[in-house]
Amino acid sequence: MIRNAWYVAGFSAEFAPDSITGQVITGRPVVLWRTRQGRAVALDARCAHKRFPLWEGRLLAGDVLECAYHGFAYDPSGKCVAIPALHETGQHIPRTARQRAFPVAEQDGVVWLWPGDAEPASHPPRTVEIGSDGWDTINTEPMEVAANARLLIENLFDLTHFYPLHAGNIGSLADARVPVEIERGRRDGLPYLKTVRRRHSFTLPPMTRDRFGLEVADQLQEHTMVGPGLFHVVVTVAPPGRLGTGDEQGFVLYQSITPRDESSHVWRRSTSCRSGTTWAASPGKSLVEAIVAGAPTVIEQDRWAIEQQQKMFGYPDDDYREVHIKTDGAVVMARHLLDEMEAAEGTAGPAQVRSQRSRQSSDAR
Repeated sequence: MIRNAWYVAGFSAEFAPDSITGQVITGRPVVLWRTRQGRAVALDARCAHKRFPLWEGRLLAGDVLECAYHGFAYDPSGKCVAIPALHETGQHIPRTARQRAFPVAEQDGVVWLWPGDAEPASHPPRTVEIGSDGWDTINTEPMEVAANARLLIENLFDLTHFYPLHAGNIGSLADARVPVEIERGRRDGLPYLKTVRRRHSFTLPPMTRDRFGLEVADQLQEHTMVGPGLFHVVVTVAPPGRLGTGDEQGFVLYQSITPRDESSHVWRRSTSCRSGTTWAASPGKSLVEAIVAGAPTVIEQDRWAIEQQQKMFGYPDDDYREVHIKTDGAVVMARHLLDEMEAAEGTAGPAQVRSQRSRQSSDAR
């Protein structure tokens, strides 16, 4: 599990003034709130006194968070500023009575948190469409997934599962045969891995036809993992030969992946279309509404698949070996990239998961 990275704690609208939020991010309990000045802050949620969860507390005047057990009170920096039991004794508040404050950054309508021990080496990834007036955006509710975050990352890179898992909605057998271009590098201080799929005169699956009003089209599909916590998807569709012209349509999808622990994570999705783009099957509605309306079926299929995979890690490996084929190239590269990030901070995960990953990587070479 990688801690020295930016992860999404939530969309900005999830953090209302005078409201406390409790989360577990990469195994670390965190309490978050927004100050009266509008700044999002995050502290270790285990009270320094008796480990009581601070997300059960309340906010006092001056942006002070009071523990519900013994009343230890902390300011946004994590400093303990009041202990009721010491009021009558005249004793000083111990210097060790303070909470760790986690780096928080808010931009483009997203609140990011850095749970690692190292100082952030970069800014969080940009998600410019979410915060832009030129785009219609719908953010969906966070989804709890009972699977290791890596399994969702691999699912989002591996579109060969569009058949059979998504046959009948967004997928077809032809999707499994589309050539994949792979690019790896660093952008704005963050590692990224990108896949590009180009479809020419492609017969669109049912849900895509409904969204764009095209039976046959050219399609450009880009999937980019930015660090371990964000997937940026860009899909562009046009009549054959018309990509790059005013006839193209499309959408941008941000998918954030926030690990809870080694066997669970939170999945958030934000879908954007250019303002004014309408749904081909119902011109009175926006295209982004059409895309979001059809997404739950696909999302549940993906969640079901990766949660079933996760259950299989509970069995002894014995002589099991995972087989890879040519189309698994992006998945294998993603594993290597994540392995490198884990190795850099010495968080290789439980022995069972570590052993499985080692065999998977060696089989792919």
